[in-house]
Amino acid sequence: MKSTLIICTLFCCCFTSTVESQAPVDTLFMRKEYSSIQEALKDPEKVYRLDLSNQNEAIPREVWSKFTNLEFLSFRNDHLKEIPDEIGLLKNLKMLDLSGNDFELLPKSFIGLTNLKELYLNDETNFQLKNNIEIISILPKLEFLSLRNDHFKEIPNEIGLLKNLRTLDLSGNDFKILPKSLSSLSNLEELFLNDEANFKLKKSMDVISLLPKLKILHLENDKLDKLPKNISKLSHLESLYLNNNNFREVPVEIKGLNQLKYLDLKNNRIKLDVQDMSISNFGFQIKF
Repeated sequence: MKSTLIICTLFCCCFTSTVESQAPVDTLFMRKEYSSIQEALKDPEKVYRLDLSNQNEAIPREVWSKFTNLEFLSFRNDHLKEIPDEIGLLKNLKMLDLSGNDFELLPKSFIGLTNLKELYLNDETNFQLKNNIEIISILPKLEFLSLRNDHFKEIPNEIGLLKNLRTLDLSGNDFKILPKSLSSLSNLEELFLNDEANFKLKKSMDVISLLPKLKILHLENDKLDKLPKNISKLSHLESLYLNNNNFREVPVEIKGLNQLKYLDLKNNRIKLDVQDMSISNFGFQIKF
């Protein structure tokens, strides 16, 4: 095989931290993390990270105004039936994880989270996306939104209101096609469409191709065995994740992706023959 095809067995699996890690990429890593509300309340102004995951503890509403410097907050898997209105007082909050809860609506005070950049709404059993999307869209600095494993049967047209998004995770849902309005996400750089049971990639490709800044596309574990020809419309795509699918060979359709630099085909049914010239001259890194 020609040297232009580099089989990278030791290549790092991700360009950035994975969604699963659910950790913001900033100086918050350097800050002490509190996991007890009682401990945090001893000196609340010095608390920047507060992880109350898996606790389901009743917290007096009046305490939230004391956390004037809080930047990271997690209520993951607390099965909250409502989010306290006072959460809107956290003006410096950058990352909020509300995954695994039982609420239907976000409080209107949410619009007070003017510095929020990352919002996780994974594994929600009752969350009504259509009735919340307008509140979410008002957040001026929101760049990352995860709606993983929410089993939405459709993505509402209002998704196009999220103009500042750079990363959107729609993995693990039950919709068939993406709404046309998604193409309005003019700043979107990374789109996750993993673990989709009913998703029709070919029918949604025209929508995806209209995302002017899309660089990274995840189509992992989608039971794909071929790619639609119109995937070549993704002219800005630099990274394509096709791992855990049913491909038996490197899909020839990727030859039309002129900006592609990285392709992940790990855990497919491909048996690579070093004499196979059909995949030479691609000129980018492939991970098997």
